Amino acid sequence: MHGNEHMLQRTVAIAIGAFAAACITSRAQEREPAATDAPPVVSLPVASSSVAAPPESPPAPRPPAPTSAAPDPVDRVLSAARAGLGKRGGAGGIDCSTYVRNAYLATGIDLYAAALPRDNGVQAIHRYVRRHGRLQRARLPAKGDLVFFDNSYDRNRNRLLDDPLTHVGIVEDVLPDRTVLVLHATNHGVVREPMNLRRPHALAAASGQPINAALRRRSSYDGPRTPHLMSELFAGFGTVLAVDHTAARTVARRSTRAAHRH
Repeated sequence: MHGNEHMLQRTVAIAIGAFAAACITSRAQEREPAATDAPPVVSLPVASSSVAAPPESPPAPRPPAPTSAAPDPVDRVLSAARAGLGKRGGAGGIDCSTYVRNAYLATGIDLYAAALPRDNGVQAIHRYVRRHGRLQRARLPAKGDLVFFDNSYDRNRNRLLDDPLTHVGIVEDVLPDRTVLVLHATNHGVVREPMNLRRPHALAAASGQPINAALRRRSSYDGPRTPHLMSELFAGFGTVLAVDHTAARTVARRSTRAAHRH
């Protein structure tokens, strides 16, 4: 009897031990998830060099937008002078010196700045050029230069050619045949007219192209040789714009040649 009980107890103990081992194994499997349920391994980038990469350079500054160049003073003078073409001249319109002065005011130059009380407009402009520019007769002018004339009318009404500095204009251009185009205010309005100093007594070239315009009105007391073309009454050119004042020599000149001839 006692032997049977002992065998029964042993069998129960073995069964309990096997059950406990099975439970332990089952719980261990619960704690350790299967390989297929493991989270993915995240690979970190590995630097190819131990030297730290330099910081990114700031973007290169953009060059400033180009600004439009200021208009050339000569262009401003000529633009203002051309704007007056066709306007009325003479007693009821603009006179020659006011026309020229207004054109130069467009570039900030007042040609009356050196005037004396006794000066007329042309004399005032001529005086300004003597002080601040350059006068010459021998060379061809540049665009924007001034051009002076004597005896364009009988200012003192003595019927003599003794009236210096009676008219002024602006050189617009010089043509290949050396004809100078002059912008000026006359009795018949503000006009563009030619003057060719190489052929001072000719109205036109062989081709028929006008090369000298009339400036002085003929009167009943003028003789056949009384000058009346622009080139015959020419008194000199004056340069104010782009003058090198440190090197320029001022040359004063009054034309009396025609008066001595006549």
